[in-house]
Amino acid sequence: MNNISQDKIIGSWFGMAVGDAMGRSAKGLKPAAIRQIFGAMDDFKDVRTILGKGIKTYRMKGLYGAPTQCALAVGDALLNNKKQFLRESAKNFQELAKSGPESYFGVYRNHSTCLWRAVDLLDDLEEGQVSEQNSFTSLFTILAVPLALFQGKWSKTLARQCFEVCLLMSRNRFEVVGTVLTGFLVTRFLALSPEEIPLASTDILREAEEICQQAEAEYQQRFPEDGKELNALSGALKGLADKSKDPDFLQWLCEYANAYTKLDIRHPSQGFVLTLLPLALHCVLLPPDSSFASTLTHSLGHGRETETLGALVGAWTGALYGFDKFPATWKSGLVNAKEIRLRAEAISIRRVKKEQKDLFNMEAALTAKEFEEGKRCQTKESKKSSRVEVKSLDIWDEEESSIPSKEDRSEWRKFQKEKTKSKRDRRKNIPSMDDI
Repeated sequence: MNNISQDKIIGSWFGMAVGDAMGRSAKGLKPAAIRQIFGAMDDFKDVRTILGKGIKTYRMKGLYGAPTQCALAVGDALLNNKKQFLRESAKNFQELAKSGPESYFGVYRNHSTCLWRAVDLLDDLEEGQVSEQNSFTSLFTILAVPLALFQGKWSKTLARQCFEVCLLMSRNRFEVVGTVLTGFLVTRFLALSPEEIPLASTDILREAEEICQQAEAEYQQRFPEDGKELNALSGALKGLADKSKDPDFLQWLCEYANAYTKLDIRHPSQGFVLTLLPLALHCVLLPPDSSFASTLTHSLGHGRETETLGALVGAWTGALYGFDKFPATWKSGLVNAKEIRLRAEAISIRRVKKEQKDLFNMEAALTAKEFEEGKRCQTKESKKSSRVEVKSLDIWDEEESSIPSKEDRSEWRKFQKEKTKSKRDRRKNIPSMDDI
């Protein structure tokens, strides 16, 4: 595979799962809370001691979540039918959503609205169409990882695949361009050694900016009606290249991103693709020292959207350092490590390995195990906190308050169809840049 060592491919795939699993324990926590509760995110953490306090829902120690599950759905599709991987990916996403424990969306270990919306919309998505969802949380940028590892080298084909796989789940300009960027960076780090990073950082950033500009131009050509924010992510990368060593860079990044969203971005790790991807790349290119462990630990110290941040940094840094450089405790502490490695090996040789478990059965068993563990350790206080959290979320998020429950499928489908029609009508009358 383009002379890329299997150790690096396994390192990137395994690193994605490790970063996801480690970050999942701290997801939603602020940096100060992470330091107070865990000290440093230098291993898989047990959340039972803070369940109902800093953490509202149980998360199994060492178990990866939705980012890796989404990558698995695409990875298995590639291995089973690379020519029709988009169709096969959609089937895998839908299969994982079919059934699961109470309060879970199928067997996905993530409760984010953007995930279940994207999967539910697949029911009405015909071949050649794109998702009507407009999420920009960075979750779907992870879909580029299996594509990049499967191809091994950057190409127009890989760029197109990254572009299309994101459109399956979100048509948001930032998310689509970010997915292309993620795939490019996986291949770029596969071709480098850690010793080359100090000298290659400037070139990587300029190349990444160019890749984003190309993807932004492609998006504009494909969707001319979405005629705003043409070069947002490439502009963020230009700022990273110019200001990466500036102590106020992260503050600048937040201020820059605020020009492109109604959200109040105060921290780059909040989960907005225009800040989260540059932050992840900043962590990889300017690590505290040259090791996989310190790079990932440092990145997770930023808190908040640590699950996706960890998956991104883990995939890029794993591609750079290789599987051999992982701490032994991380290799053994990852839940389902054997299957994760088997799939990494399968991607490196581009064919399914006989020993691989069925994707749905594998993930269903893991989610069921987490659910049973959570029931045993959940306290009355944590249940009360969960109810308070849901109530406050409904009050805070006015846009979501009128949305029907996902459990009521008929009402949900009716709501989505009306929303899709409304969006299409708005696009027909979208104002020009001169009118804004």
